[in-house]
Amino acid sequence: MDSAIRVLIVEDNNDLRESMVEYLGIVGIEAVGVASAAEFYVAVTAGSWNVVVADIGLPDQSGYVLVEYVRNNTTARVIILTARNALDDRIKGYGAGADLYLSKPVDSRELAAAIASLALRRTNDPQLPALSSPAPPQDAWSLSRSAWSLIAPDETVIALTSKELQFLELLAATPGMPVTREILLMKLYNRHDEYTNRSLDSLVRRLRAKIMAATDVPQPIKTAHAVGHCVSVSLNMV
Repeated sequence: MDSAIRVLIVEDNNDLRESMVEYLGIVGIEAVGVASAAEFYVAVTAGSWNVVVADIGLPDQSGYVLVEYVRNNTTARVIILTARNALDDRIKGYGAGADLYLSKPVDSRELAAAIASLALRRTNDPQLPALSSPAPPQDAWSLSRSAWSLIAPDETVIALTSKELQFLELLAATPGMPVTREILLMKLYNRHDEYTNRSLDSLVRRLRAKIMAATDVPQPIKTAHAVGHCVSVSLNMV
């Protein structure tokens, strides 16, 4: 993962905060941890951040207020990481401006993947550090928004539904990097429940079958177990 990704973690549990900062550093993400809302306001105005990870139950102010502040005053993406897992809490979090709502305990690998996925969508933002992306190979797949189609390296054209096109656009934003199920579900269906989980699985299964039936070129869609999905090659937007 690219060291240009900068993350501000707001978590009052010292052990958890330090473990997240340590793990993210190991995988190449620059993370800074603070323990309170007061420390958050100092840090968020003193630096440029790609992603803010915020707990809700802070000692001096609700994390929802911090999320709203980030959304209204910065260009950073926001992940809520909390033990509160009720539907009303999740809805309130997204309403405050969160891009992603994760429940504790969260696997460090999933957190890192979520941060990278969100941060890489800011590659064209001049206020944030530029993140490197792989150069598209000569045999890359292409995705046509206007024609609603996926074009294989052997020039086979595969017609797409609107949801399939939207799904591939989300993956194309971060080639080689998994997009978490949470992000996919909220972007595709605006909610995360048992029904939409099944819908996402069906969408991926149908799309893979459609590609396999149309061309012998290896599948570009990969599954990152317990994390989400990604494309293993660059998708050129045409």
